[in-house]
Order: sequence, then C-alpha cells, then structure tokens
Amino acid sequence: MKIKNSLLFVSVIVFGILSSCNLDQGCDLDQEKEGECVSNKIEYVTSVNSPSTGSVNETITIEVSFQVFNGCGGFGKFIETQNNTTKNIEIEAKYQGCICTQDLPIRTTNYKFIPTRTGNYKLNFRSSPTEFITVNLAII
Repeated sequence: MKIKNSLLFVSVIVFGILSSCNLDQGCDLDQEKEGECVSNKIEYVTSVNSPSTGSVNETITIEVSFQVFNGCGGFGKFIETQNNTTKNIEIEAKYQGCICTQDLPIRTTNYKFIPTRTGNYKLNFRSSPTEFITVNLAII
C-alpha cells in the first residue's frame, strides 16, 4: 500500500511540473523563469497602414498587424536588414506564459522609421516565407 501511495504522489508531482509549462509553444523546463514560460518566434505581418510621404529626420509611424498562434503571444521586436533604400522587416513575437488561450489573435504595433535623406524608400514587411507587404515612401 505504501508503494502505491508513493507512486501516486510521485505521479502527481511529475504531472504538476510538466503541466506548468505549455510544451506546444516551444517552452521547456529550462526556459521557465519564476513560473513563466518564454519563447520567441518569427510571425508574419497581416496588414500595414502607412503614409506615402514623409520628411527627412522626422519619425514616420507605421501601424503593423501580425498574427500569433495563441493568447500568450505579443510583440517582441523588429528584425531589419537593409540594402541602400530598401529595408526588409520581420516581426519576432514573444510568447510569455505557460497556460495560453488557444485562439489566433491579431496584434498591432507601431514601426518607427526615420529617413535620413530625401528620396524613395521601400519597406518590405514579411507576410509569408516568400512574400512581403511593401510600403513605398517618398521623402522630401
């Protein structure tokens, strides 16, 4: 009887530890910090709202929406690569939490762009593995 109770106790402890972190979102026990599961993932842009013109050295605010794969997902950071006046931009979403809603929410954040010279700029926001939503800006 003692062995049975001991096995039951150990099973409950192991189940409690494993269920405290949502393994489906890439969180493992090593990533858990103070009861929080944290992971990062590149997500694709669903829409971009941008002006078409701007001025040198003035901030242009571009509204960017992206979809995350559960309720724990939010904006992490922008990842940029640049070639002259063309910039490719990706969003790295940050997933925080061990127990997440299983919906597919759309999140919105602002991308701040400060042109340093006049001319035409092309901002490519990654919307799939091979496609972009392109913003063309004329800077005066």
